[in-house]
Amino acid sequence: MPVHSLRRGLLFLSSNSTIPNPSPFPNPPLLPFIALRFLSAQASEEEDSPTVSALVDSLGSPPETAPSVFRKHQDKDRRNAGSVIRLLKSRDFSAAQISEMVRRWPQLLRLKPERTLLPKLEFFQSKGLLRPDLAELLSPNPFVLSRSLERCIIPNFNFFRNLLNSDVKALQVIIRVHRAGAHKITVVPNLKYLRDNGVSESNVAFILRYQPEKLYVSRARLSEAMSVLKGMGLDPQKSAFLHALAAVLGMSKSSWEGKLRVYRNWGWSEEECLSAFRKSPQCMMASEDKINRVMSFFVDRMGWKPSLIAEHPILLTYSFEKRIIPRAAVLQLLLSEGLLKKNYSVVQFFKMSEMVFMKRIAKFPEVAPRILAIYEEELNKPR
Repeated sequence: MPVHSLRRGLLFLSSNSTIPNPSPFPNPPLLPFIALRFLSAQASEEEDSPTVSALVDSLGSPPETAPSVFRKHQDKDRRNAGSVIRLLKSRDFSAAQISEMVRRWPQLLRLKPERTLLPKLEFFQSKGLLRPDLAELLSPNPFVLSRSLERCIIPNFNFFRNLLNSDVKALQVIIRVHRAGAHKITVVPNLKYLRDNGVSESNVAFILRYQPEKLYVSRARLSEAMSVLKGMGLDPQKSAFLHALAAVLGMSKSSWEGKLRVYRNWGWSEEECLSAFRKSPQCMMASEDKINRVMSFFVDRMGWKPSLIAEHPILLTYSFEKRIIPRAAVLQLLLSEGLLKKNYSVVQFFKMSEMVFMKRIAKFPEVAPRILAIYEEELNKPR
């Protein structure tokens, strides 16, 4: 690929006109569990409320630890609380799970039990989610229950089902993507945009199932990221494109520039930075601290040239404590014993899988016990 094309991609991602800083996704509203004091005039009213009674009696919470949701249900809505809790308990939700749902989304207690809540629970179960599994999924993700069954949940289920070829996987995605505030960003149009712009079905299914939060972006930002990655020569049909997209969408401009600065400080050229990103996009997802530690280890301690690491950027994605240091100790022993040929690829020593690594060690029976002892010591050494 022409160097000028790579340079344009690098400058595009580094300039002020590029992908804006992603807005942090709002955290679920967590209501603190505060003590209810029953000595004031208001206290007797709270103590007698259906909401507090439901939370204390039905969920087994002592009065002094009842959540402060009472103040959010001071009108007629508060009288739904007991009915909602009874319905959920009848569907095998535990008291702890219901408490977690209320803590994350107090508006749950305002839903009409039979008209609004029950049809959604029955739909989820009709598609294969068993009651215990449904309760486990919904307890940390109750916000999907705020969405319309006919206008949102069912259409999204049909779309996700076609992508994932599984009812249960589609339901799991639906429940997970509807976080607090998720209704403000529509995932489905972004998925369609990816498919319409050449991203493979397998890549779309992967990001939907494992990284749906990467889809909580504006169309403009997603379009810009796609344009930049294609300009770098990344193929939307390949898995590397998916990792590159996740890296760019999950990183602010300042973070991107900071990591490029670290690589340049270790002697990488602009072309080497972009080439490394194209080979292993995850190298840009490592923290600046990890980049410095890995580069310092290989360059200062092992005596490697920085360009060698640029040729094999996957090295920056491995665990420093659990892979790089233990294998380096074994490599040094084998080299000191003269058991490796001069033309042996030391890089491959770090890249091979754990199974292949152990088979490699077994080829040196005369030192295998010492190798394993050193390896285990480095693996378990506190750092």
